[in-house]
Amino acid sequence: MPSYEELSPDAQHAIEKLCKAKGISRDEAINEVVIEAIAMGGLAKAGRPKASVSLINGPPRELGQTRD
Repeated sequence: MPSYEELSPDAQHAIEKLCKAKGISRDEAINEVVIEAIAMGGLAKAGRPKASVSLINGPPRELGQTRD
């Protein structure tokens, strides 16, 4: 979770506006912004690496072969 001091001046200004508009604390405003970003797909847009896919049964077999 980012702290208020780590945010850019523009982001700090936006957080202050949100605090005044809703009457909430800075921490609550930051939480609200983070939750909204996650809900809108922010992690996918941030380039979060996807999990690798593991094969359970191995590659497909030729037609007519049976499983060992």
